[in-house]
Amino acid sequence: MEQKSREFYSSIFVFPHHSIQEAASVLQDAKTDAVPVIDDENRMVGILTARHIIAAVSNGRSPSDPAESIMEDVSNCNDTKTDEISEKYGMLNESDGIVKQKFSQKKLVENIAELYRNFLSETEAIFNSTHNLIISIDLAGRVKLFNKSAEKFFGKKFEDVYNREIEDIYPESRLRNVALSGTSEILQKIRINDKLFLSNRSPIVDKTNRVIGAVAILQDISELESISDELSRVKKLNREFDAIFESSFDGIWLSDGEGKVLNINRASEKIFGFSRDQLIGKYPTELLKKGVYSRSSAVRAIEKKKTVTTTLTTRDGKTIIAASTPVFDEKNNISLVVNNIRDATHLFELQSELDQMRGLTELYKNKLKQVEVEKGFVHRSARMKEIISLAIRLAKVECSVLITGPSGVGKELIADIIHSNSERKNGPFIKVNCGAIPDNLMESELFGYESGAFSGANRSGKLGYFALAHKGTLLLDEIGELPLQMQVKLLRAVQDKSIIPLGGTKSVKVDIRILAATNRNLKDMIADNEFREDLYYRLNVATIPIPALNERREDILPLIEHFLSQFNRKYKKNVQITNEVIDYWCRYDWQGNVRQLENTVERVVVSAQDQLVTTHDLKYGAGKNPLKNREQEGISLPEAVAQTERKLIQRVFQQCKTTREMARKLRIHQSTLIRKAAKYGIKK
Repeated sequence: MEQKSREFYSSIFVFPHHSIQEAASVLQDAKTDAVPVIDDENRMVGILTARHIIAAVSNGRSPSDPAESIMEDVSNCNDTKTDEISEKYGMLNESDGIVKQKFSQKKLVENIAELYRNFLSETEAIFNSTHNLIISIDLAGRVKLFNKSAEKFFGKKFEDVYNREIEDIYPESRLRNVALSGTSEILQKIRINDKLFLSNRSPIVDKTNRVIGAVAILQDISELESISDELSRVKKLNREFDAIFESSFDGIWLSDGEGKVLNINRASEKIFGFSRDQLIGKYPTELLKKGVYSRSSAVRAIEKKKTVTTTLTTRDGKTIIAASTPVFDEKNNISLVVNNIRDATHLFELQSELDQMRGLTELYKNKLKQVEVEKGFVHRSARMKEIISLAIRLAKVECSVLITGPSGVGKELIADIIHSNSERKNGPFIKVNCGAIPDNLMESELFGYESGAFSGANRSGKLGYFALAHKGTLLLDEIGELPLQMQVKLLRAVQDKSIIPLGGTKSVKVDIRILAATNRNLKDMIADNEFREDLYYRLNVATIPIPALNERREDILPLIEHFLSQFNRKYKKNVQITNEVIDYWCRYDWQGNVRQLENTVERVVVSAQDQLVTTHDLKYGAGKNPLKNREQEGISLPEAVAQTERKLIQRVFQQCKTTREMARKLRIHQSTLIRKAAKYGIKK
C-alpha cells in the first residue's frame, strides 16, 4: 500500500486484495471517508467508504477479509456511471477510466462531509423513528443519546437530559452498572410507570475493544403481555372446553351452517357406533345413506332457524333425543349448529314401564275405591256392581246425572258415591227433597230471598239451597214432585248456573254440580204435560237406573246380615234369626225395597223376646203380609242347589261347635265347608 504526502495534491488508493483493516488505516490516515479501489492496471474497480467498513464489521465480517468483498463495485459500470461515482466522491477520471491519482483533498473533504451529514441525518431519522426507547450514557453515567420515543415516554426533551446523570431521569436503568462491568443484560422484563418493557442493556465498545459507555433499548410489551395473558386465558378456556366437551355424558355434535359435521365428542362415538374419522366432514345426506341416524335434527334447526328437539333412531336401534340449536353470526346467518345428543333408549323403556305402573296403580286405586264403596253400599249382585262402577265413572266428569228407581232402593246412597268420588268431594253436599217443600216456599228455599222479600221474611235475607251448594253438589231428590211453574225457574238455574233470589234484581253465579233423583216415570209425566221436556234433558245427561230389591235377590241375604249386625250394635243386643226366617225373607217380595227390609230387621231386633227369632215371631211386616212365594215360581237348578246348600250349612252352624264336626256331619272336607260358608256369608 502506498501512502504519500498530505499536501494539496495527494495520491490515495487501495488494491482489491488489501484487507478491510488495511483499508480502514488508509481512511484514518487520510482523514477521509472514501477511497478508490484500483487494479494492477491502475484502473478504478470500486469505491470503499467508512460506511462500508462499519456495515461489514457490524455484520460480523473479519478484518482480514479482502477489501473487494465489501467495496462498491464499479468495474462493470459504463463511463457515465463511473463519472457519476467519481464526481460523487470528488475523484477525477480520465476518459480511458484510469484514475489520475491526484485529486482535490478539499473537494474530497467537502463531499465526504456531505456524505457524513447525510449518513448522520439518516441515522438520526432511524434512531428517532423507532418505536423502542433508546438511551445511552458514557462511562461517567451522563446521558448521550435519548430518542423521540424516550422523550415521549419520560416527558423530557433531549436537550433537557443531555449530559445529565442517568439516575436523575431513569434511576432503575442499571446502565451505569453495565458500563462499569462491561456485561450485557439481555431480554429482561422490567416495569416503568405501570408499563412493561423488554430491556436489552449492553456496553458500548470502541475499535480498541475499550468500554466507553452503555446503551439500553426498551421495547414496550404491555400490549403484547396483555395479548399473551389473553392468549393464555383462551388456551385455558380451550382446555376446559375440551375437558367438558370430552367428559360430557351426553353426545355433543357440532355442525356448520350447511349441516356438515365439524366435531364430535367421545360420547357421540359411543352412542352412534361410528368413529370421528367416519363422521367429521360429512354432510347429512351422507350420514343418512350410511345409516348413522334416521333423520337429521341439525337440518331441521337450519330450516326453521330455531332450536329443534326431535327423536331419531340409530343403526343399532337406539332411540335418541337430539336438541339442535343454531348459532348466528353478525349478519344473522347460521355459522354453527350445536347438537346435544342423549341416548334415551333406557329412558323410553323406563317410561313405558312407568306408564304400565301408572295404569296398574290407577286400576288398583279404582279397585280400592270400588271396595270402599262396596263396603258402604251392601250388595252382592252383578247388576249392582255395574251400577256402582258406573257411578264412580260418572263422578269423574262434570255433568248432570238422573238417578231413577222405586222408593227405598238407595238412590241417595248412589248420589253420595258420586259426590264423594268427584273433585267436589271437599265441597258441600246439599240434599233437597222437592216433595217435602210446600209449593209457596219452593222458590225461596231453592234460590233464597232478599231482605223484605215478603212478610215474615228474615230481615237479613236467607241463602237458598243453590247458594249453599256453591263449589259442591246439589241433590234434587224427588224431582218429579216439583211444581210445573218452578220447573221453568229451575231450568234457567240449571242451564245458566245462576239464580235470582226472591225479591232480588241481580243474578248470582253459582258453581255447583246438580244430581236429580226420582221414583216416577218422567217420560210419562212429559206426555201428560206434568214435567218439562227441556228440563228433563238438562237433568238427564247421564242416567243411573236402580232396580227394585226383588229384581236382585242376591242382595237380600247380605243386607239382612248387615242390618242385623247394625241394629244389634245400636240396641246392644245379640238377636239371631233362624234359617227359616232367612229363607222366608229371601223369598219375600219387598215392595218397599231396601228401606222396608231395613225397617223389618230393626223391628225384629227391638221387639224380639228371645235371642233367636223364628217364623213364629214374625207378627209384623213381612210376616203379616205373605206376598209372593218364590217356591211357587220356576227357579233354576243352580239356584235350588244353592238354597239347599245354604240351609244345610246354616243348620249345622247352629247345631255344631267346630267346623271339623260340621264337615264330618255334612260328609265334606273342612276346607270345602269353610269356603261355602264364606260364599253364603254364614258365620258362627
